[in-house]
Amino acid sequence: MKTQIIQLESHDDIISTRDKMGWGKTRRLLLVWPSRGRILTRKLDLQLLLRQAQASGCQLALVTRDPNVQYNARQLGIPVFDSNQQAQETRWRNPLRQRPWGMKRDRKKEKTLAGSSESSLNQPVSLRDSRPNTTPPSMHPAARLTIFTIGVIAFLSIAAVLIPSAEIALTPEVKLQEISIIITADAALDRVHISGLVPVHPVNVVVQGQDSIETTGTVLIPEQAARGEVRFTNLTNQAVDIPNGTIVSTPGSEVRFATDRDGTAPAGLGKSVILPVTAINSGSGSKLAAHRITAIQGPLGVSLTVTNPSPTIDGSDISSPSPSQADRLKLAAKLETALQTSALDEIQEHLGTGDVLLTPIPTQTATIKNEFDPADDQPASLLTLDLQLEFEALVASEQDLKNLATSILDANLMPGFTPIPGTLEIEHLTSPTPDENQNYRWEMVARQEIQAQPNEIQTAQLSLGLPPAQAGERLADNLPLATPPEISLTPSWWPRLPVIPFRINVNTIYLTP
Repeated sequence: MKTQIIQLESHDDIISTRDKMGWGKTRRLLLVWPSRGRILTRKLDLQLLLRQAQASGCQLALVTRDPNVQYNARQLGIPVFDSNQQAQETRWRNPLRQRPWGMKRDRKKEKTLAGSSESSLNQPVSLRDSRPNTTPPSMHPAARLTIFTIGVIAFLSIAAVLIPSAEIALTPEVKLQEISIIITADAALDRVHISGLVPVHPVNVVVQGQDSIETTGTVLIPEQAARGEVRFTNLTNQAVDIPNGTIVSTPGSEVRFATDRDGTAPAGLGKSVILPVTAINSGSGSKLAAHRITAIQGPLGVSLTVTNPSPTIDGSDISSPSPSQADRLKLAAKLETALQTSALDEIQEHLGTGDVLLTPIPTQTATIKNEFDPADDQPASLLTLDLQLEFEALVASEQDLKNLATSILDANLMPGFTPIPGTLEIEHLTSPTPDENQNYRWEMVARQEIQAQPNEIQTAQLSLGLPPAQAGERLADNLPLATPPEISLTPSWWPRLPVIPFRINVNTIYLTP
């Protein structure tokens, strides 16, 4: 027979449900309660739905797991099913002839129910009053004793399981992990590679110093100025006065002389006068041959001519110590070496304890100041150099080496073990050596202590229900331990460990550096 299925929602009430039932055109109507939420739990609600169905000439059935709805439906004779399929495959009983299972039909109550009003059905109904009143049969004394004994045994069994507890202290095994690594420091890298490559870090310092050495060269110092006489010849018909200090010289030369007194060239073309002169600059360079002085400085050059009839005399030099080029080179090399050593010391002061200096001799990268005293060709018995240089050294950082060592050690870690923090050590077996690509290679050894990680669940499973001595032997045979396990029971007189894992507490004692 065709069945109309109406799915109820958690928000439906008696009014909305009756409206949905009014749409039906079939002889059988199946209401399906929602899986969540509780609706239409009153007996009055089901009575009204039943009347609606009967008024429409339909049979009514329910699909619900709500115990209150099921109970009320059975009281009213409404079939209740567990699923839609069961409802469609089962023949529905006539609700007028149906009565609740296990109960005798009470015609007096049926009559009262049929004549009751909707308001009376709305009152709460006591389940105790509506259910059959049965009296349990009396129990045999032997059965009572058996049940009591079983209860006592069950209680003691539960107590034996839940009361005892145990604590197991484990000291895991510690091993030394060691591995040899070939390191390559490459300036083109910016991070560590597990293949053994580490970046190079340049370290720059600026150092300044001053040093002096005695000079070994000589230089001639002018000692006495040359003297002589010059003849001034008049080119005019008038007398020409020549003041003291008139400058005469040799064209194209820096040698100059000055007259020692005033003089006058007589009037008349070709008339002349001779005056003494002294070289302005001392030294042998002021000695000139005859007729070398031919120029007059100043306006007198248009009125007079000049010449020295005889060579100038008495110009002389004196030899004095002076820095030579060899002295300068020697002092520069000496000071550069000292500054290089100073730069190395300063670089090493700034290095970490585990940093590796790849270049034991720093490289000079710039000259900031280079001043000699005295300057070139100056007399001095002592040559001083003030020098400021920049040096660079290449370094492999301690942190990069530790990161590399940690990565390689972790990649080769034994199963079930973990590193002990703070135990990593690095030892360099060889010194860094540059290869053909200007990369630096050396060998180092990385070592660290590793500690086993016992499984707490496995520990509890291995010791369940065993005496402490036997449990200790079993744990020592199956777990990587440094010392035998320590087992304590609560209460202390209990002979065996608990038989359930959660009553066993496992404490692992890890070593710290």
